Amino acid sequence: MGDRLVQAIVLVDDLVVARQHMETLGFVVLEGGRHPGRGTANLIVPLGNQYLELLAVVDGGEAAASSQGRPIVTAMSTRGPGLARWSVEPEDIEVTARRVGMPVERRSRALPTGETVRWRAIGVDMAWMEPWRCAFMAWDDPHLHPARSQVAHPNGVTGISRIEVATPDRAGLEAWLGGNVPEGVHLSLAAGAPGPTHLFFASPTGELPLTTTGP
Repeated sequence: MGDRLVQAIVLVDDLVVARQHMETLGFVVLEGGRHPGRGTANLIVPLGNQYLELLAVVDGGEAAASSQGRPIVTAMSTRGPGLARWSVEPEDIEVTARRVGMPVERRSRALPTGETVRWRAIGVDMAWMEPWRCAFMAWDDPHLHPARSQVAHPNGVTGISRIEVATPDRAGLEAWLGGNVPEGVHLSLAAGAPGPTHLFFASPTGELPLTTTGP
């Protein structure tokens, strides 16, 4: 299978507004749920093998008091809403952890159905601080993988065609990725703020760019 681009995250001020905007663009948007103890919640746009996450701080006090919530508060306050982060699903997350010399973290999200999605992650907080660097993620239960919901988007979108990432250290990012840049990830040298800059979706009529998710 190999390592592959699996997730792009867009920070939003208001999940209701963001959902309405994405639906007007022809996307099916699903309830994500709350991240316990982090003060954040999300919506999911499933794309088969990838997904777009709309993420918001819904409890500022809880987020500020959480080690996993504070990086998101900081990202929102310093960079504002918009395309914020990206993740790669590695072929073997334990091997990846040993390669980059970082621990595998256990994370979870409570679904509106009462189920709990659990996954393992590497470098999430680092990726918030250095958004040109991806996080690595692997899900415990494939059936609860956020990308897997079988939906047909009215606009015909079938996946992410490419994400453009501006990096101040191309060699460092390529090393972080293990020397293999996943398909659909396009790197450039950062002239301004580093991080993901543009996201495009694949559709039968050609690429569709991600547009703002509202105020």
